[in-house]
Amino acid sequence: MATVLVVDDRATNREVARLTLDDGGHEVIEATAGREALDLARRLHPDVVLADVVMPGMDGYEFVSRLRADAQTADIPVLLYTANYRPDEVESLAEAYGVTRVVSKSADPHDLLDAVEHALLAEPVAARDLPADVGAEHLRTVNAKLVEKVLALDESEARFQALADVSPVGIVSGGTDLEATYINPRLADITGLAADRLLGQGWMCSLGTEPREQLRRDGVPDGQAVYYGEIGPRWLQTVVRPIVDDEGRTAGFVATVDDVTALVHAEQHRHAEERRRIAERFDSLARLSGAIAHDFNNMLNVILSFGEFTTEALRDAVGHPLTGDVAEPMLDDLDRISHAGRRAAHLAHQLLTFGGREVVKPAVLDLHAVLDEVIGMIRGTAGDRITITAVLAPGVGNVVADGTQLIQVLLNLADNAREAMPGGGTLTFTADATAVTPGPATGKQALEPGDYVRISVRDTGQGMTPEVLDRAMEPFFTTKPKGHGTGLGLATAYGLVRQAGGDLVLESGPGRGTTVHLYLPATDEPVAGPPAPTATAGGGGQTVLLADDEDGVREAARRILTRAGYTVLTATDGRHALGIAREHPGPIHVVLSDVVMPRMNGPELAGALRQVRPGTRVLYMSGYADPLMTEQGLLDPSVTVVGKPFTAEQLLTAIHTVLPK
Repeated sequence: MATVLVVDDRATNREVARLTLDDGGHEVIEATAGREALDLARRLHPDVVLADVVMPGMDGYEFVSRLRADAQTADIPVLLYTANYRPDEVESLAEAYGVTRVVSKSADPHDLLDAVEHALLAEPVAARDLPADVGAEHLRTVNAKLVEKVLALDESEARFQALADVSPVGIVSGGTDLEATYINPRLADITGLAADRLLGQGWMCSLGTEPREQLRRDGVPDGQAVYYGEIGPRWLQTVVRPIVDDEGRTAGFVATVDDVTALVHAEQHRHAEERRRIAERFDSLARLSGAIAHDFNNMLNVILSFGEFTTEALRDAVGHPLTGDVAEPMLDDLDRISHAGRRAAHLAHQLLTFGGREVVKPAVLDLHAVLDEVIGMIRGTAGDRITITAVLAPGVGNVVADGTQLIQVLLNLADNAREAMPGGGTLTFTADATAVTPGPATGKQALEPGDYVRISVRDTGQGMTPEVLDRAMEPFFTTKPKGHGTGLGLATAYGLVRQAGGDLVLESGPGRGTTVHLYLPATDEPVAGPPAPTATAGGGGQTVLLADDEDGVREAARRILTRAGYTVLTATDGRHALGIAREHPGPIHVVLSDVVMPRMNGPELAGALRQVRPGTRVLYMSGYADPLMTEQGLLDPSVTVVGKPFTAEQLLTAIHTVLPK
């Protein structure tokens, strides 16, 4: 291990040399200038000196000359370390000064370690008189390098000037006082001010008032700082960065100023468009809530009014025989109440279907059978002036969807088409296979890659204007006269196909008719056979645990089940039901649970029951299926749901289905 004195005015250079020498097992002493190095050499007498060639005050050659002139240090081997000279440029001069070797700073680290080993093994350099012309040679070498550096600097400055002159952004540079000593022509163009007004601190007009005061107060930032300001109609972005010297100290600043007016205006336009879209959404929601409230209030008005009429009639009938003449008006009123309830249930189901949260029963469907049923149902109502045709392409596969809902959607589309052709026309149903492959977006924007069946319903009617087409699938939007449509037909159709993993695409134009394309995922699965008849006569004493937080629904379900012969345990929510399941001494054959309940919902109750009573069957009742859906928006196939509102027959059939056989 040797002691090496490293002499260099730049800390980064000394650190690089230290790392290399440390790795070679040498001890390093550092000096930042020639005079300091001479003093250390006299006192510590290092084994080798590694000196930079170009240093302020005393360069490497003068340092070696003085080192050799002192008897105490004349025998120390010296290596010159340079980034400015090539070794071949200075070898003869270095040899004249008694330098052992010249090493380039860009050389491989092993070259430096080899040079140190060579210096340690070489014969000691004896003090000797320098040749008479060594000073002149020294001067020629230095001058040549200076001329080379000046020419390179001139070239660099010329290149910078050319780039700065054509730069699309303004450029400012100056000292630590933030006074600009240089600006390029583009800054004058951007700010609209003369160049002499932008020197000093005039360039700060590109900043906003508050950033300008902050910059003056804090000085040149440690890192990059971005500011925005306005000059007249223009928005400017100013980026200020520090200029750092080799020692890591801030030596000045450089700033770029860019005209970002177009970007700001584009962003303002984007925000305005977003606000407009939000306003349109709120307007749509306002129309939706208003339409829902209007329709439901009408139905509720019927239910409440005819409920009062029935109550009054019953009170009047107390104490008198209930003859047919007395009972008939009551039954008529009850029938009106029942009809309004069914209308309300249908509207609620349409809304849930539009939102993709309806309780659906998907099954494999044969499109031939579906279209045959639909066409058979509409032939009698379409009239003689409308021709109905159906074309199924060869090889069309089956689809998976809720059969009842798909038929209802196709009937609604057929009804829309019939009303669009008051003078007659042609209504065509087609079905063909299509595939969506990964790649650029097509008209089928929402579809995942895969195989699909496309069902198209086409009419030759008057078509839609672009404005109507743009809003056609909005819920409660309709062009029909008041009282002739809810405006939920297309919205419901869209919700159905989206919930089935498909999409709906509309094509229409004035005078070109309308085509509605339904895309549904194709399947190779066969259509299931007809289900076996299900008995609904009632139970044989089996126990049903009923959980629902709505008192009326709970009581209605309890009455239906009790009348059918079931033993019913009632709970007001999931946690209450779980407590009953833990404490009930006998068997519980089925749990009938609402899906959405406070404290513990239906799926959470089912999960807890697996620990308390493993194997207990669970039947859900709900009109809102979201908590039971998979991430793909489909109903989990492992669950059984009876939709609300339900009839006694529907509930008893569902209970019979899930009971252990």
